[in-house]
Amino acid sequence: MIIRISIWVVFVLVGSGKSFSQYSDFKYKKRNHSTDAGYLKASKQTRYFSGGLGFNLNTYFGDLTPNQKYIKNALKVTRPGVVVFANYNFNSHLFFSGDLSYARIIGDDFNSDPHHSSISARKYVRNLSFRNDIIGLTIRANANLLRDPFEYFKRRDYNLYFFSGLSFYYSNPKSKVPEKAVDGTPFENAGKWVALRALGTEGQNHPDIGNKYNAIQLGIPFGVGFRYRIRHRIDLLAECTLSYLLSDYIDDVGGDYVDLGVFEDEVAKSLSDRSREENAALKRELRDWQAILESTEEFTYESIFDGNSYTVFDGFGHEGAIRGGDKNDIIASLSIKISYIFTK
Repeated sequence: MIIRISIWVVFVLVGSGKSFSQYSDFKYKKRNHSTDAGYLKASKQTRYFSGGLGFNLNTYFGDLTPNQKYIKNALKVTRPGVVVFANYNFNSHLFFSGDLSYARIIGDDFNSDPHHSSISARKYVRNLSFRNDIIGLTIRANANLLRDPFEYFKRRDYNLYFFSGLSFYYSNPKSKVPEKAVDGTPFENAGKWVALRALGTEGQNHPDIGNKYNAIQLGIPFGVGFRYRIRHRIDLLAECTLSYLLSDYIDDVGGDYVDLGVFEDEVAKSLSDRSREENAALKRELRDWQAILESTEEFTYESIFDGNSYTVFDGFGHEGAIRGGDKNDIIASLSIKISYIFTK
């Protein structure tokens, strides 16, 4: 008899607790959501901050990207980076992000196949290369595909989101100093990395040609992300991003060759036109000279700036020859982030 009564009491208490919980939840919803003011108050209370650390893989698409085997070559020049980020969850569908990132990108004409096409052969002959350690600040708006409850502890176990925004990049492309100057004099600092922007490799330092490109550049990132809930306050984020840069000089290549007599600095002159170097500019491997001579021939001209004679390859290293394309550069990134929710 006592056992039956005890079981009955337990059922009554559980049922009452459940009913009271539902009643309390109903009162909460009625008090906070029944009016516009109450709904706005509840929304503000449940907006929350999160943030954390991530790692990414970055690859570059631009003037020094080969025209063959895109995926294989993209993997060949992929380099790691890191990102620190903060998110602000605004409502069930929208959150905002701020990312501070570091990424290294590289490019090398030696990766082009001179036998693939005339464009590939031209890139191979050009023999330019670079690396760029980029620091970026990105502001993004993110839209969840699935509606997430307001309270962070009620968030879905997973969600898909799309994003776009604006990025500010500090860009400083560099390249290795060749073994010899244009006139054959050995460089003492051969093989050392040197910043290209200050040298003006397309004649930007000359008053009659143009100004240097900016070290601070803008980009428009867009992409897709996936969020997976690991713990009560911890999420795993995976993102794929394409950043369209509003510049064509992330690689220091974007215009035409100039008369080599423009340059007063011998390093700038040698880095402007590297087509006649025996070895690859970055890897120092011996180049395929048979393929090079099948694509072009020597050309000699007298400079209108310093009066010296320069022997170059036809289409390289002289006034009016095309050095880079007219399309802006792109950076592709794949990121993995760990996010922690800070709101109480």
